[in-house]
Amino acid sequence: MAGRLSLEVIRADRRGRGEEGRGRMLRTGDRAGRCAMVLAGVGAMALSGCQAQSSIVPAHRDDPVVVVETASFGEVEIVGHIYGNALVRSGSRVTARPQAGTQDEVVESVVTGEATFTIGFTGELLRTFDENSTEVEADEVYTAMMAALPEGVTAADPAPAEDAPVYAVTRHTSESRDLRTMSDLAGRCGDFTLGAREEALADRELATSVGTTYDCGFGRRVALGPNPRAVFDALREGEIGVGLVQSADPVLHPEDIVALDDDEDAVLAQHLVPVFRKGSLSEDQLALVNRISGELTTEDVRELLLGVEFGSATPVALANYWLDEHGY
Repeated sequence: MAGRLSLEVIRADRRGRGEEGRGRMLRTGDRAGRCAMVLAGVGAMALSGCQAQSSIVPAHRDDPVVVVETASFGEVEIVGHIYGNALVRSGSRVTARPQAGTQDEVVESVVTGEATFTIGFTGELLRTFDENSTEVEADEVYTAMMAALPEGVTAADPAPAEDAPVYAVTRHTSESRDLRTMSDLAGRCGDFTLGAREEALADRELATSVGTTYDCGFGRRVALGPNPRAVFDALREGEIGVGLVQSADPVLHPEDIVALDDDEDAVLAQHLVPVFRKGSLSEDQLALVNRISGELTTEDVRELLLGVEFGSATPVALANYWLDEHGY
């Protein structure tokens, strides 16, 4: 992506973010003294691309209004605006309802028909509508999720962008202990202290799956604050040996942090996916949504979240920046 947000900003920042919903990050932070740095990284974000859009009615007034409702954390709000504003640019009528509640609540709005479109995560959706499911790998999770969605609800293609738990170490630890994948930890987890937010440590499905797949039981587990940068700092300071964060967290950008590859697919896939009422999108609208899904990466989401974290740009502006950079 041209004009990417400066990685120097990521390396310089140590500030916090909150969390809300099903253990996901609100991803907001200090607004003071950061705007100039981030805007310098963003570069030519056109002012016309920063207009707030809540209810927009272009020329095609006979088309049904797409009501986009997203949960109360920055990641899905930005992504929701990416899809919604792309539809607006193509001539569709869109009403945006950001910060509309928890992830469960906005999905329920689509199920009941109060909204027509939202952003979900494949693994969460599968477990919500089929609590007995055991699928973990991305393709199987998506297929099972589609089968489990309630009547009247469907989904578009999943994006490559994912926000799943990921284990990380410092580059020094990676190189000195020869750790690049989770398999490299097999039988050695007892040598390391694991640090993560309390909710992540309490995820029994994750702990069981990783423990079984990789013969991994950490010697000590330390609960840190909700800010993923607390994990980042604890790793750098040697307070923990392995950190557990989310794959879309910008803390994974710095060159001295290495995310361990889940090479045996033990972690439940959590790809971003548009969920909508059946019949609420035309063929052209669905084609546009699927095209966006094919281009949205985890790295994109990490970089866009920096703008929210530093308070330098609104979710609408960040969404329009992504659309401009990708030619929409």
